[in-house]
Amino acid sequence: MKKQFRTLGYVLSLALGMTMLTGCGKKVDGVDQESMIDKYAAYCDLPEYKGLEYEETKSTVTDADVKTKIDSLLQQYATKTQVKEGTVKEGDNVNIDFVGSIDGVEFDGGNSNGAGYDLTLGSGSMIPGFEDGIMGHKVGETFNIKATFPENYGKENLNGKEADFKVTINYMTDTQLPEYNDAFVASYTDATTVLEYEDSVRKDLVEQYEKSDKSANESAVMQVLVEKTTYNEYPQKEMQDLIDQSIAQQEKAASQYGYSLGDYVTARYGFRSEDDFREYVQGLAEDYMKEKIAVCAVAKDAGITVTKEEVDDYKKTVMDYYGYDSSTLEENYSSEDLVYYALAQKVVDYLLENGKGVEATATDATVETPVATDSNASSTDAE
Repeated sequence: MKKQFRTLGYVLSLALGMTMLTGCGKKVDGVDQESMIDKYAAYCDLPEYKGLEYEETKSTVTDADVKTKIDSLLQQYATKTQVKEGTVKEGDNVNIDFVGSIDGVEFDGGNSNGAGYDLTLGSGSMIPGFEDGIMGHKVGETFNIKATFPENYGKENLNGKEADFKVTINYMTDTQLPEYNDAFVASYTDATTVLEYEDSVRKDLVEQYEKSDKSANESAVMQVLVEKTTYNEYPQKEMQDLIDQSIAQQEKAASQYGYSLGDYVTARYGFRSEDDFREYVQGLAEDYMKEKIAVCAVAKDAGITVTKEEVDDYKKTVMDYYGYDSSTLEENYSSEDLVYYALAQKVVDYLLENGKGVEATATDATVETPVATDSNASSTDAE
């Protein structure tokens, strides 16, 4: 795969532990970084970037977090048995088969094809009405239910449509967890006691939260910088090249599956149409360019550059993260990409060091997710 767009926050999440240094030097890996910085910095007028206020993410490990990890471990070694009788209710884990149709015509992706589909009733992972229609029926029973696809389901032939499903409940799954004690911990972890295991879990979670918090705060402070920066213009040809490259990648992928671009991005990513996808790519390219311009403007004003050693460190980070060798890295990133991303890391570290984290504003907003995310749900359209 060729180079893709990556928002700064995502790219910077790869660069862990890099130090904040300033220095001089013109060419790094053949890239005249001072010319690069000057070129992009000229496209904007910077705000006062020292002391930027951003919504700070600061996570705390709770007892509930530790318990979730313990429960996950217990689930790995649980004993599961099939129950072939009884009435199913909310919370039960069931295995079903189904065939879906609209106006008497079976639709693509609406048939489990006898493979069996595992579902926790009440999980909300299926379309509205589907799980409710199963509750109260008996194991072994075959029956019909109705369920309605959301208006924004993502497929024109299904959006907002009421579907009929013929459902068979194959069995319920009864899960028995092992006893959580020192013997269990000693058998299945590197710890020897429950207390030792829980201490290690808490330590691991602290490290995970610190990394994820850092990534979130990098994105937050960069978002504030971008919002406050005044952009005079953009390098139009470069931005169009980014758009064309991204679309060409998806066109190539679509052709490999025998799809048109519109059908592919609709089925693969949930876009309503090819035009919606192109509009998304246009916005993504603009966001990327805004970040690059702002980063270079701060670098120019603050005198921030990168050394060859720092760029080499960044290369290693990317190679380790993706499992690339040096040739694959060169296929996906130009030398300027890598110099810029290493520079961006230093700039965002500088912004955080000189910024002011404030408590995030609470929100009551919720997002409904009508599509299932479990691994066995990828090939069906009852999700």
